[in-house]
Amino acid sequence: MSRLFILSEMKKLISLSLLVLSAAVSHSPISAAAKPNIIFIITDDLGYGDLGCYGQKTIRTPVLDKLAAEGIRFTQHYSGSTVCAPSRSTLMTGLDTGSTWLRGNGEFELRPDPADLTVATLLQRAGYRTAMVGKSCVTGNTRNPQHVLNKGFDVFYGTTSHVDGHFRYPLFVYDQEKKIGLEGNKLHSGKSYDAELYTARAERFIRETEDPFFLLLSYPIPHASLIGPEGSVPGGAGVRHSKGHYTQVKDPAAHYRAMVEALDGYVGRLLAALGEKGVAKDTLIVFTSDNGPHFEGGYNPRMFNSSGPLRGGKRDLYEGGIRVPMIAHWPAGITKPGASDHVSAFWDFLPTACELAGVPAPGGVDGISYAPTLTGKGGQRAHDFLYWEFHESNTRRALRQGDWKLVQYDLAKNGKPELYHLGNDLAETKNLSKEEPERVAAMLRIMEERHKPSPIFPNKALDQ
Repeated sequence: MSRLFILSEMKKLISLSLLVLSAAVSHSPISAAAKPNIIFIITDDLGYGDLGCYGQKTIRTPVLDKLAAEGIRFTQHYSGSTVCAPSRSTLMTGLDTGSTWLRGNGEFELRPDPADLTVATLLQRAGYRTAMVGKSCVTGNTRNPQHVLNKGFDVFYGTTSHVDGHFRYPLFVYDQEKKIGLEGNKLHSGKSYDAELYTARAERFIRETEDPFFLLLSYPIPHASLIGPEGSVPGGAGVRHSKGHYTQVKDPAAHYRAMVEALDGYVGRLLAALGEKGVAKDTLIVFTSDNGPHFEGGYNPRMFNSSGPLRGGKRDLYEGGIRVPMIAHWPAGITKPGASDHVSAFWDFLPTACELAGVPAPGGVDGISYAPTLTGKGGQRAHDFLYWEFHESNTRRALRQGDWKLVQYDLAKNGKPELYHLGNDLAETKNLSKEEPERVAAMLRIMEERHKPSPIFPNKALDQ
């Protein structure tokens, strides 16, 4: 790492620290009563077409469909990346994958404050009680529960290593910093189903916590291993223990369906807990997925048309890999329910949450608040463009600008860019790069400007 890069990073940290301090001193907080509770539910590898309200014909999701009918169903919302760790990093930091710290999976975690300031820290400072339940959104494959608590969360219950989250019957979870063994669990079978544990802990947090609160509920399903909750698959579980990493099942489609339908039921339980406490009206629920549907554990998105009308799935930067369902439900705040075609992305959540909490977002973030879309108040700003880069598979990158989408695969092998017009070709079937060379060149320049070199994800194809 060069001395110039280190000095540059130090200047950024000092500037960010001064900005946060200035905001804390100069901003007069609004009353706690005006701040909505916020529950952000992020699922793992749920496809754009997996919910009834997004066109699913076989899997039943009545609770989420009702939330969409009563709230806002976003039709052009994008995840932060096409795999989990970088996607969650953009959610936490408000930065896209051209500049966020975690740009791939691996043994990495967000840096200590004031670097990588998270939405949880900002809400915590605004008077929110904060919790992360489930799969960690501030770490990759590291086992470090204290780090979650250090990144803005008062409460943590779950796993920090994403590999530990691949099994429906994990050997342990962390409760705050304490490692709790789960008796009878053997990864591929057991007594304590992970998503059930996380739902119960989330219910408890809702019931025990004074307003306002922020709950980040990070479900590790329907990612493989594909095992539906006990009793959810007709004819029995049909589980075969795996010789490889993921649990093998006789009927992957049946288990995938059972997991998605279980998610729907878990959301129903959260709604019941909010209703019992009397805060359902004043709670914003956001439901989404970290990327497109996977091809793991015997599953293929074609089994249920999980990508809907979109091309590709997980690890793709075509629409099927990054366009995801997002439902926002907030009875007290959303006055005009319906579908919204506002183009948004994971990095928009941080400034949105800050606006709703009445605190300024840090300068330099890539996100734009979609609070005006939720409330119908004020003008909704639009993105000039959205950018993604992905370091696996010989490096991939994509840019959306208006209805135009530029995708480039195999950068390490000088792969050619592909240009699509999403307004006319949502499935990205007609490459228009030869017809629009000037547009391609202009969008490539934006891509090059958006990428900032990373000391932990060096990439010759992007850094040159």
